Amino acid sequence: MAILGAMVIPIVNRIEAKTGVSRAALADSFLIALRRALAPYRGCGHGCRYCDGRAEKYFVAGDFERDIAVRMNLPGLVARDVAAGALSAEFGAIGLGSGVTDVYQPLEQTLGLTRQTLEALLPAGNPISVLTKGTLVLRDFDLLARFPKVLVMVTLTTLDPAVAAVIEPGAPAPAERLEVVRRARAAGFRAGIMAMPLCPGISDGEADFDALLDAAERAGAEFVWPGGLTLRPGRQKALFRHLVGEHWPALGGRYDHVFGENRASGMPRAAWSGALALRAARQAEARGMPAMPPFDIHRELLSRADSLFVLFCHMQELYPLRGVDTRPLRAATAAYGDWLRRERGALRRKRIAVLPGDPFPLSRLLDERLAALCAGGGFAEIVGNEKLARLARQLVLEGRRFDYPTLKVV
Repeated sequence: MAILGAMVIPIVNRIEAKTGVSRAALADSFLIALRRALAPYRGCGHGCRYCDGRAEKYFVAGDFERDIAVRMNLPGLVARDVAAGALSAEFGAIGLGSGVTDVYQPLEQTLGLTRQTLEALLPAGNPISVLTKGTLVLRDFDLLARFPKVLVMVTLTTLDPAVAAVIEPGAPAPAERLEVVRRARAAGFRAGIMAMPLCPGISDGEADFDALLDAAERAGAEFVWPGGLTLRPGRQKALFRHLVGEHWPALGGRYDHVFGENRASGMPRAAWSGALALRAARQAEARGMPAMPPFDIHRELLSRADSLFVLFCHMQELYPLRGVDTRPLRAATAAYGDWLRRERGALRRKRIAVLPGDPFPLSRLLDERLAALCAGGGFAEIVGNEKLARLARQLVLEGRRFDYPTLKVV
């Protein structure tokens, strides 16, 4: 790294991207996207001490927050994919963001690779889903406004600027991130807060989350998605455990217990994560605040067939909080996912022509097949679940929506 006065200048290590936009068989229920654009950066100047990207699994060489690897050729690859028609025929949001870096980290101010990627994606005519904690996304609101639909998801772990300065030293202050949500809503975008990770004893208290919900409501957030901390064994866990010992030494024993199972996934003990999820969901529910991006958002960003799949995935997280056995739901979701893969794969192999009056024919055909199944009873045969088949008919044929806080069709 290079140091100029008191300022640390990141070293830019160039790496080659091999792909521009990935194309999945099933929609991503986290990013609410059918496709993902590769992140321009590996490593992140936000320097969040809890970041999964620090784990050995992700192979970030050197100092995670200073030795930033950059895919300078990414915008060109995305432009190539769009020109070749790789994003044609199917309607579905393109996800821009990652859980192990941030596309709007400080280096983006200089290099502008995320903006160039957005420019390359514009001709495809698909919605965009952005995940970030960076306020630099405001710079690109002019570009985002040219996409048909936009979802901005802002990560916010705490409202306390002193705590944020310790666990996210290079990221914008909490109040600045809330301003991104407010301005996104004012711009006509869909927007919400990813309240993750909530850290044991640091930012996961009931009063902490209530305050965060208050602030989210004032900013106009349409959802607050809470999530707990994961610490993968190795350098990620060692760094954060050292941070706790330095700044919150009284919490050392709690962390040793909560993460004592040393799972490869970094997941804490189920008793802690389950209790946090249940309490946070109840706090959000009491306000009528969805604890995940609600149905009407992913219905705008995805085809009906993909939106239904995302809903089933979300239901697998929402219903256990009500004490519901979700094993039948999981089996039905898997069966529906298999049907979607087969149908989408067959349609993709046909290389259906895109016409001016029919810009997304593959999605149209997929939705038509789903509607026919719902109308004729075939959907129940596929998923083996009459309750879900009835729900699908209400959403697909009657145009009704699913309310996340009440878990009811409205």
